Amino acid sequence: MDIGIFEDVLDTKSSKKVKEAVQTIQEVKPEEIEISKIKNPRFHDRSYVSPQRVVELAENIKAFGLAQPIVVRKLPDGNYERIIGYIRIKAFEYLKRDKIPAIILDVDEETALALMISENAQREDLNDYDKLISQLEYLSFVLKKDKEEVIKTARKIFNYISGNIKSLTEKEKAEGQMIEKTLQKLSGTNLRTFIERLKILNVAPEIKEAIRKHGWSYSLAIEVNKLRKYPEKMKALIEEIVRNNLSKKEVETKVKEILGEEAEKRVKNPFKENFREINKKFSSIYRKLPEEEKKKIEKQIEKKLREIYSIIERYE
Repeated sequence: MDIGIFEDVLDTKSSKKVKEAVQTIQEVKPEEIEISKIKNPRFHDRSYVSPQRVVELAENIKAFGLAQPIVVRKLPDGNYERIIGYIRIKAFEYLKRDKIPAIILDVDEETALALMISENAQREDLNDYDKLISQLEYLSFVLKKDKEEVIKTARKIFNYISGNIKSLTEKEKAEGQMIEKTLQKLSGTNLRTFIERLKILNVAPEIKEAIRKHGWSYSLAIEVNKLRKYPEKMKALIEEIVRNNLSKKEVETKVKEILGEEAEKRVKNPFKENFREINKKFSSIYRKLPEEEKKKIEKQIEKKLREIYSIIERYE
């Protein structure tokens, strides 16, 4: 396990704890512990693993044994918190085994989280949604803010970098440096990419499910989400993508076709631009008029509006 991603992110004391924990993992013999006593961490690391993958690993373990023990940490109540090994635990549960080999660490929550993030950062199979949530969880922990506050802080710092706001407090500047360093160490990305990827949090639930189950990329998810206003068509396209394994280019073409069809169906208001122009001109003129003149024009316009409303009421 490479823990170099935490250099300059965690302070020296914390980095030392992580290195000591890694050394323990490499040197200590695993112990058999009861799976029923293993609790999930409160930090997000995975939202979905395919049943097929669990079965494949289970069959491999059955034939050849467990290649790597899981890693847990002791909890005060006598239970354990999982740090590394989610799929391995699921495979043992599939095999209906009560115990699993584990390296038991006596570490604090920050060190456990650092190890978990390190493992996630080096896993190629983690989907884009889980990667983003893991980054948010870690930033939330090190900045001591909830995830919404982290997002708000990150956006403010990005606006400062972009020149949209003029100043930051010293605390905000320090937090900005921490965010940038963390993102670079965890995923080799920067603040701009992180802000862009936050869009994935707001895609339709069906798309989030597809990301988790089928490993959709960020760009594919955002493309399909363009159909969010047309849920039936979006659902049909999701099913087609999964069924036929459509490429990103094929999906882009289909989304454009659907949006084009829907645009043609929409009934355009022939007076929309007229009303907009009238409102613009009236606002400009009205504020310059004397009070007496304002009252006269208000009465005239109110009369015309009543006529327009009476026309509309005939068809309601």
